Amino acid sequence: MFEFAKSALTGALGSKGPSLPFTVGEVVHSDALWTIHDGSKKDDRTPVSVFVFDSVRHRDKLPLARNALKKCRTIRHPDMLKVIEGVETETKIIIGTEAVTPLRTYSPLKSLNQNLIAWGLYKIATAIKFLNTDCNMIHGNIRVDSIYTTKAGEWKLGGFELLSSLKEDNPVILTYGGYLPEASKYAPPEVRKTSWTACRNTPSNAVDSWAFGCLIHEIFNGFFSRPEDLGQRGDIPQELFPIYKSFLNMEPKARMTMGDFLDKGIWKQGYFDKDFISVTLFLEQIAIKDAFEKEQFIRKIDASLESFPLEFCKYKILPELIQAVEYGGAGAKALTPILKLGGKLDQQEFDNLVVPIVIKLFASSDRAIRVSLCEGLPNFINNLNSKTVSDKIFPNLAIGFMDSSAVIRECTLKSVLVIIGKLNERITNNDLLRYLAKLQQDEEPGIRTNTTICLGKISKHLNDATKKRVLVPAFLRSFNDPFAPARTAGLVALAATVEFYDGQDCAQRIIPTLAPLLLDPEKQVRRQAFNNMEIFVKKLEKIADNMPETSVPAGTVANGGPGASQPPGASTEGWANWAISAVSTKLGTSLTPNGSSTDLTKTPPTTTKPAPTTASSTPLNPSIATQARNMAPSVAMAPLVPVSAPNGWDVGAAGWGWDTESDLPPVTKTVSQPSSSKGVGSAFSIKAAKATENWAEWGDNFDPIPSSKPNRSTAQPTTSLVSSGENAWTENWGGDGWDIDPLTPSRPLSSNSIGSPGGSAEDKERRRQRLAEQREARKAGKLGARKI
Repeated sequence: MFEFAKSALTGALGSKGPSLPFTVGEVVHSDALWTIHDGSKKDDRTPVSVFVFDSVRHRDKLPLARNALKKCRTIRHPDMLKVIEGVETETKIIIGTEAVTPLRTYSPLKSLNQNLIAWGLYKIATAIKFLNTDCNMIHGNIRVDSIYTTKAGEWKLGGFELLSSLKEDNPVILTYGGYLPEASKYAPPEVRKTSWTACRNTPSNAVDSWAFGCLIHEIFNGFFSRPEDLGQRGDIPQELFPIYKSFLNMEPKARMTMGDFLDKGIWKQGYFDKDFISVTLFLEQIAIKDAFEKEQFIRKIDASLESFPLEFCKYKILPELIQAVEYGGAGAKALTPILKLGGKLDQQEFDNLVVPIVIKLFASSDRAIRVSLCEGLPNFINNLNSKTVSDKIFPNLAIGFMDSSAVIRECTLKSVLVIIGKLNERITNNDLLRYLAKLQQDEEPGIRTNTTICLGKISKHLNDATKKRVLVPAFLRSFNDPFAPARTAGLVALAATVEFYDGQDCAQRIIPTLAPLLLDPEKQVRRQAFNNMEIFVKKLEKIADNMPETSVPAGTVANGGPGASQPPGASTEGWANWAISAVSTKLGTSLTPNGSSTDLTKTPPTTTKPAPTTASSTPLNPSIATQARNMAPSVAMAPLVPVSAPNGWDVGAAGWGWDTESDLPPVTKTVSQPSSSKGVGSAFSIKAAKATENWAEWGDNFDPIPSSKPNRSTAQPTTSLVSSGENAWTENWGGDGWDIDPLTPSRPLSSNSIGSPGGSAEDKERRRQRLAEQREARKAGKLGARKI
């Protein structure tokens, strides 16, 4: 039958038929008078419903369909079915309306959301009040079949077949009232007793009030078959039942009007005393409310949305809120529920309803709106495509980075984490980073901190070149921030992005800059700094384990030198041990006057011109410090032999002349070069013969001596090296970091003494003679000049 109706309609609307602004689709419902088709507007493809009356098939009811077409063209009300266009042909009457669904299709009706039922009854009562009171008309067809629901679940009043004013010539309701299917079932008692002409002697609301009572019964208790079934409460709500009884009063003048019903319903504990009703009513009237009332309403609706039917929120509350923001002065507060509801729409609905208003509001200079948009982004960002965000939203959003208000800058910064996945590569790796670089130097410490955190979180979206160029300088810059949380944020961000850095960055840039924070005044910073240090050191250890053992090609350095290639399994630690052992094996010997070595642990033999021993008769302490102290008199008594110092290094400042590797004195502990060029320590700046090669790496710790002959006025006399006494040894050796046993302080030497402290008068006299002989020898030029 539906296919036949469609083909017949297509034939009626052929090339010679009227031009309609909508298309006619499939049949979705049919009743005694009308077939309802799906359709859409030709201009914007908006869905519509198309009511088609077959004039040939229902010729006896044609006046009813014509009256419906006439009245829907001339009477408009928000709670009545909105008509787009209607035409009449020889065989059809076609009326296009907003997209609706017949209420009868919902079964049972009481299973509907109770808020939607209450709101539906309120809207139908409002429409009837408009007709009865304002227009002085009678609808005459109030029943379930004349009510339709929108996509939001709102009820709309239709069924205008009997809509009439008694002031008209030949009102349709008086002549054709009985032509409607089951007309007597819904007719009031006075009409059933006589005819529809009884309407002339009753109030204009009498017929519709009785029918409205029948509607309440059908909604809560189901359809009835005869008037005698009315009057029982059944499932009718307690607060609604007294009003229901009033509608079914047998006396027409005693029936409650729709105006009274609406007024009493919104009273305290009335049937319409619901948050759902009050919120929806306020929303429809928001344009005439003051600012305080609007603020209270927005707060209330935001807290109540979760309890409202989803479809109603999406297709009723959301469009009303959008309109209120654009034209009703709802302000930025209304954006919160708008964006919350926007996240529940499908993509096409979101693009049509929310995207245009979002783009428009991002361009607004109102700071309150900008804050609300930034805070609401998480609710709808998934519905925005990348092109829309990059081309239309980000350029306006970025203005907030440079706003003079710290609140706006911070909100804009936080929104970056939400939209970063929607930005194109150019914005992510260029434009955005320039804004963040400026915010990292913001005057507000909280913004600087959050900028560092933000950069760490979005780092995974950056390309490799940008990561290498930006991340390390940005995070290291935060280490110098006077605000402790900003330093902590830099440390945490650096640790979180450790996988992005290579070994060179870790060793040369990160760890050196990280080290001062180990002693930061703030404990939290110190703790995180130590954690970071451990993380990066472990990373370097892994990198170092995978490096080759040496970078020097085999055979490029002479065998035996420190740069020679190492055998497999050898390590740099082994090479260092070898170098030190070459020295330690020789520290037990000293040079004799003719250049041969003698054992320092033995007393030197007496010669023709004996050099009096400086060691006491008691056994010597084998420690290095004691050996070094006992070496001094032997050196002093030995002839001073000029030694050629390679590279200009001082090799005889104290009269000591090691010129071969075999002449190096032994040590029992690892020694390092003294930093001072004066005192006994300077005697160990040895660079002669093979020893020069063996100690080449360490020579950096010694001060080079000029090749020219030093000024005698500033040169240190030989005797000054030992004239300070035993305390001087401790200072010159132990003070420079050498690993030796500390000396036991004893009586210092006199200013003209050489060798060990103490001794007999004969020994002192012998030493004075020896000094005199040496001075004479120098004057005679026998010893020659030597470098100091």
